[in-house]
Amino acid sequence: MVDFTDVLQILNGVSAVAVLLGVVFVVFQLRQNNKIIQASNRQVEASVQQNKSSVVLSMVERFTDDSFTIRRKTIRDIVKKYSGSNWEGFDDTSDDFEVRAFGSYYEFAGYLARTGMVDPEILQNVLGHRITHDWEAMAAAVEYYRQHQRKKYIFANFEWLAGETQKFLQEKEKTL
Repeated sequence: MVDFTDVLQILNGVSAVAVLLGVVFVVFQLRQNNKIIQASNRQVEASVQQNKSSVVLSMVERFTDDSFTIRRKTIRDIVKKYSGSNWEGFDDTSDDFEVRAFGSYYEFAGYLARTGMVDPEILQNVLGHRITHDWEAMAAAVEYYRQHQRKKYIFANFEWLAGETQKFLQEKEKTL
């Protein structure tokens, strides 16, 4: 006859070994999954960084393009013309739309920098005084939009970017 207590002890031993091997297997799987997740996160981070770099390059190309330089001059002429005549006849003209379109470039750049999609310091290093000079050129138009058209929020990100750039440039001058 077979003694079931011996069989039971053997089965208990086998069961304990199986549980132990199962725990080792689970720990191994968790470590492997963690390595896969880390590798995936590195790929995602690299992709995000590459996308951010592409956005910055695209922005810099736009802001340094010859046609944008001409627009910078055009905006200065428009603001000078209409601010001298108390903005009479400005609303809904092609000049009005030109000013808003020009400001929108900086507004979007400011938004991307403010939200962290683009590093503000990169824009400040590359575009530097261009940002602050263009803000100064647009200031009278922005004031007009805010006062007379009751658009208090208009170009708020552009204003923020110009202010941050001014601080950045002042700090940079101190270190030179």
